[in-house]
Amino acid sequence: MSVLVLLAACTSQAGGGVPAADQTDPDLPPVRIASGAETETRVLAHTMLALLELQGLSAELAAFGDARDSRQALELGDVDLRTGYTGEAWLETLERADPPGDPQASFVAVRDHDAEQGIKWLAPRLGDGGLDAPPANATFAFVVLGGDATDDLRTISDLARRLSEQPDALVCVDQEFGTRVDGLRAVLEAYSVRSGREFLAADPEEAVRGVAAGDCLAGLTTATDGVVWQAGMRPLIDDLRVFPAFVPLPQIRVDLLEDRPTVGVALGPMAAQLTTALLGTWNARVLAGEPVEQVADEAARELLRRAGRTLPDAEPPT
Repeated sequence: MSVLVLLAACTSQAGGGVPAADQTDPDLPPVRIASGAETETRVLAHTMLALLELQGLSAELAAFGDARDSRQALELGDVDLRTGYTGEAWLETLERADPPGDPQASFVAVRDHDAEQGIKWLAPRLGDGGLDAPPANATFAFVVLGGDATDDLRTISDLARRLSEQPDALVCVDQEFGTRVDGLRAVLEAYSVRSGREFLAADPEEAVRGVAAGDCLAGLTTATDGVVWQAGMRPLIDDLRVFPAFVPLPQIRVDLLEDRPTVGVALGPMAAQLTTALLGTWNARVLAGEPVEQVADEAARELLRRAGRTLPDAEPPT
């Protein structure tokens, strides 16, 4: 199935205590982190900033308008690190179609390619593919209301059974995705659902509203969409891995890691401990109006806690 259709629609764990702060040259320039305009990009960039600062490293953010610009800046050395998404890199950097749904396969391909470009992807810790287990996967997802009426819906296979039992139940998906052979039809066929069923045309924002209003049983957006988590909705697990893996991971210039290996150690918990549920919840908090800096500081501390590292004392509120 072509992920480009969906893109158009939706647009080494380390344990022990926190290592000592970087004791190299105190006059070293700050580590430059690429950030972006989207909520999730900002959350992840600020979380990396917080992890570095908790490590005792000086760091700063550099804002970019889109992912291609930040990728180019990383290649040129204008920034030292950024968040990369495996599926996005498969499409944009490898220039290959149909990114795999398997997070490991997606990661290995982009890791090996970028190693030759002087860029290192920190390795994720692969869990069971659930929302609360690493790695985070910001891929496309059908979302449903929380509550008793949908308590039996946890996976797309569960949704497929419900759709088979309720022929009149609708899903809200993007118009183009819904009408293309390699779009909704391919997903339904993979899950053994009649592929010619009706759907409600809706962009991701409209799809979430449609689910909330009861107009559709499920809507298509992304698994880490903050609006979904803010509304108490639940992304369904793509148990057959039909959708491509979009695992967010730190991408770091190798020359920086050679000079300052502590950077990789500091960011390890983000690669190893980040989950879909954590990222979606943090996105929701920022969308609700919480300062991204505050959310990111708490996010960094949660990642450190999950990694079994000793937490630095929190600074008293001002």
